[in-house]
Amino acid sequence: METKNNVLSIAKTLDKLFNAGFNTDKKIIAMKMEDLEKLSNLTSSEIFIIIGFKQAIKDRKIIEYLSGYQEKGTDK
Repeated sequence: METKNNVLSIAKTLDKLFNAGFNTDKKIIAMKMEDLEKLSNLTSSEIFIIIGFKQAIKDRKIIEYLSGYQEKGTDK
């Protein structure tokens, strides 16, 4: 199930991520599922936002992730 997140919910989630010390591309890419325990009171939608943001960094598609835009012919 894929849901489009709005920029405000993404920003709030990223603020939690940054405050927990995951504030660089390198740190976010190296983040493991166990690291999510360091973040307090994460909802399931926030976990999906973090996973999506991590993938967007790897794919170098941060703007597309934030805007919810997907090019035709992609499977994401």
